[in-house]
Amino acid sequence: MVSFMREHSERGTPPKRLRSAMENGVLNVRCQRREELLRVHGLWCWRMGLPMVWFERRTRNSRLSRVHLDLFTTPGRLTLRGHAALIALSSRYVAARHGSISAYEAVWDHVGPADAAEFARSVFRTVRRAGNYELAIQPAAPDSQSSRVVPFPVARFA
Repeated sequence: MVSFMREHSERGTPPKRLRSAMENGVLNVRCQRREELLRVHGLWCWRMGLPMVWFERRTRNSRLSRVHLDLFTTPGRLTLRGHAALIALSSRYVAARHGSISAYEAVWDHVGPADAAEFARSVFRTVRRAGNYELAIQPAAPDSQSSRVVPFPVARFA
Protein backbone atom coordinates (compact mmCIF):
# COMPACT_ATOMS: atom_id res chain seq x y z
CA MET A 1 0.00 0.00 0.00
CA VAL A 2 2.81 2.38 0.82
CA SER A 3 4.48 1.88 -2.55
CA PHE A 4 1.12 2.25 -4.28
CA MET A 5 0.39 5.55 -2.53
CA ARG A 6 3.97 6.81 -2.94
CA GLU A 7 3.80 6.10 -6.66
CA HIS A 8 0.63 8.15 -7.02
CA SER A 9 1.49 10.88 -4.52
CA GLU A 10 4.44 11.89 -6.71
CA ARG A 11 1.95 12.77 -9.41
CA GLY A 12 -0.33 14.49 -6.89
CA THR A 13 -3.52 12.66 -7.88
CA PRO A 14 -4.95 9.26 -7.00
CA PRO A 15 -5.42 6.75 -9.81
CA LYS A 16 -8.47 7.14 -12.02
CA ARG A 17 -10.30 4.20 -10.43
CA LEU A 18 -9.92 5.69 -6.94
CA ARG A 19 -10.99 9.16 -8.10
CA SER A 20 -14.06 7.65 -9.70
CA ALA A 21 -14.80 5.64 -6.54
CA MET A 22 -14.51 8.77 -4.39
CA GLU A 23 -16.96 10.59 -6.65
CA ASN A 24 -19.49 7.76 -7.12
CA GLY A 25 -19.10 5.71 -3.94
CA VAL A 26 -18.38 2.51 -5.89
CA LEU A 27 -15.00 0.96 -6.68
CA ASN A 28 -14.37 -1.06 -9.84
CA VAL A 29 -11.62 -3.58 -9.05
CA ARG A 30 -11.54 -5.42 -12.35
CA CYS A 31 -7.79 -4.92 -12.55
CA GLN A 32 -4.48 -6.44 -11.44
CA ARG A 33 -3.76 -4.21 -8.41
CA ARG A 34 -7.03 -5.21 -6.79
CA GLU A 35 -5.79 -5.76 -3.22
CA GLU A 36 -3.99 -2.41 -3.07
CA LEU A 37 -6.99 -0.53 -4.45
CA LEU A 38 -9.31 -2.22 -1.95
CA ARG A 39 -7.04 -1.33 0.99
CA VAL A 40 -6.74 2.32 -0.01
CA HIS A 41 -10.45 2.66 -0.79
CA GLY A 42 -11.40 0.86 2.44
CA LEU A 43 -9.27 3.26 4.47
CA TRP A 44 -10.86 6.23 2.73
CA CYS A 45 -14.40 4.86 3.34
CA TRP A 46 -13.56 4.23 6.99
CA ARG A 47 -12.28 7.78 7.44
CA MET A 48 -15.38 9.20 5.77
CA GLY A 49 -17.79 6.81 7.54
CA LEU A 50 -19.20 5.54 4.24
CA PRO A 51 -20.21 2.01 3.30
CA MET A 52 -17.68 0.27 1.09
CA VAL A 53 -19.18 -0.95 -2.20
CA TRP A 54 -17.12 -2.55 -4.92
CA PHE A 55 -17.45 -4.98 -7.79
CA GLU A 56 -15.01 -7.45 -9.28
CA ARG A 57 -14.84 -10.35 -11.69
CA ARG A 58 -15.97 -13.69 -10.28
CA THR A 59 -12.82 -15.38 -11.55
CA ARG A 60 -9.83 -14.18 -13.50
CA ASN A 61 -11.36 -14.83 -16.94
CA SER A 62 -15.05 -14.63 -16.06
CA ARG A 63 -17.40 -12.21 -17.77
CA LEU A 64 -19.73 -12.22 -14.75
CA SER A 65 -19.18 -9.97 -11.75
CA ARG A 66 -19.53 -10.10 -7.98
CA VAL A 67 -20.82 -7.02 -6.09
CA HIS A 68 -19.84 -6.47 -2.44
CA LEU A 69 -21.28 -4.24 0.27
CA ASP A 70 -19.30 -3.83 3.49
CA LEU A 71 -20.70 -1.79 6.39
CA PHE A 72 -17.74 -2.45 8.69
CA THR A 73 -16.29 0.89 7.59
CA THR A 74 -19.30 2.69 9.11
CA PRO A 75 -20.76 2.92 12.61
CA GLY A 76 -24.06 1.55 11.27
CA ARG A 77 -25.89 -1.58 10.24
CA LEU A 78 -28.85 -2.35 7.99
CA THR A 79 -32.33 -2.10 9.42
CA LEU A 80 -35.11 -4.47 8.40
CA ARG A 81 -36.32 -1.78 6.02
CA GLY A 82 -32.83 -1.55 4.47
CA HIS A 83 -32.60 -5.32 4.24
CA ALA A 84 -35.94 -5.44 2.40
CA ALA A 85 -34.91 -2.58 0.10
CA LEU A 86 -31.72 -4.43 -0.90
CA ILE A 87 -33.68 -7.63 -1.55
CA ALA A 88 -36.12 -5.74 -3.76
CA LEU A 89 -33.28 -4.00 -5.60
CA SER A 90 -31.27 -7.18 -6.15
CA SER A 91 -34.26 -9.06 -7.59
CA ARG A 92 -33.91 -6.89 -10.73
CA TYR A 93 -30.28 -7.90 -11.32
CA VAL A 94 -29.56 -11.26 -9.65
CA ALA A 95 -31.41 -14.47 -8.88
CA ALA A 96 -32.17 -14.82 -5.15
CA ARG A 97 -29.93 -17.88 -4.78
CA HIS A 98 -26.88 -15.82 -5.83
CA GLY A 99 -27.23 -13.16 -3.13
CA SER A 100 -26.42 -13.05 0.56
CA ILE A 101 -27.42 -10.11 2.77
CA SER A 102 -26.72 -9.66 6.48
CA ALA A 103 -26.84 -6.66 8.82
CA TYR A 104 -23.21 -5.71 8.13
CA GLU A 105 -22.39 -6.99 4.65
CA ALA A 106 -23.82 -8.34 1.43
CA VAL A 107 -22.50 -10.18 -1.62
CA TRP A 108 -24.22 -10.74 -4.95
CA ASP A 109 -22.74 -13.26 -7.35
CA HIS A 110 -23.41 -13.84 -11.08
CA VAL A 111 -24.13 -10.17 -11.90
CA GLY A 112 -24.05 -9.43 -15.62
CA PRO A 113 -21.08 -7.40 -16.88
CA ALA A 114 -23.24 -4.57 -18.19
CA ASP A 115 -25.25 -4.31 -14.96
CA ALA A 116 -22.47 -4.51 -12.36
CA ALA A 117 -21.61 -0.79 -12.14
CA GLU A 118 -25.24 0.33 -12.19
CA PHE A 119 -26.24 -2.26 -9.58
CA ALA A 120 -23.34 -1.36 -7.28
CA ARG A 121 -24.21 2.34 -7.49
CA SER A 122 -27.86 1.53 -6.69
CA VAL A 123 -26.75 -0.50 -3.68
CA PHE A 124 -24.70 2.46 -2.40
CA ARG A 125 -27.63 4.87 -2.80
CA THR A 126 -30.06 2.43 -1.17
CA VAL A 127 -27.86 1.87 1.88
CA ARG A 128 -27.26 5.61 2.38
CA ARG A 129 -30.99 6.42 2.28
CA ALA A 130 -32.40 7.48 5.66
CA GLY A 131 -34.20 4.69 7.47
CA ASN A 132 -32.21 1.92 5.78
CA TYR A 133 -29.42 1.97 8.37
CA GLU A 134 -29.05 2.63 12.06
CA LEU A 135 -26.20 3.04 14.52
CA ALA A 136 -24.85 -0.34 15.52
CA ILE A 137 -23.82 0.78 18.99
CA GLN A 138 -26.62 2.48 20.87
CA PRO A 139 -25.60 4.73 23.77
CA ALA A 140 -26.22 3.12 27.13
CA ALA A 141 -29.21 4.37 29.07
CA PRO A 142 -28.23 5.75 32.45
CA ASP A 143 -29.39 3.60 35.31
CA SER A 144 -29.40 4.25 39.03
CA GLN A 145 -26.28 2.21 39.81
CA SER A 146 -24.01 3.67 37.15
CA SER A 147 -24.89 7.24 38.11
CA ARG A 148 -23.43 6.84 41.60
CA VAL A 149 -19.87 8.09 41.99
CA VAL A 150 -17.66 6.25 44.42
CA PRO A 151 -14.73 8.29 45.74
CA PHE A 152 -11.34 6.75 45.24
CA PRO A 153 -8.59 7.74 47.69
CA VAL A 154 -5.50 9.10 45.97
CA ALA A 155 -2.19 8.76 47.78
CA ARG A 156 -0.14 11.94 47.78
CA PHE A 157 3.60 11.75 47.91
CA ALA A 158 5.78 14.54 49.20
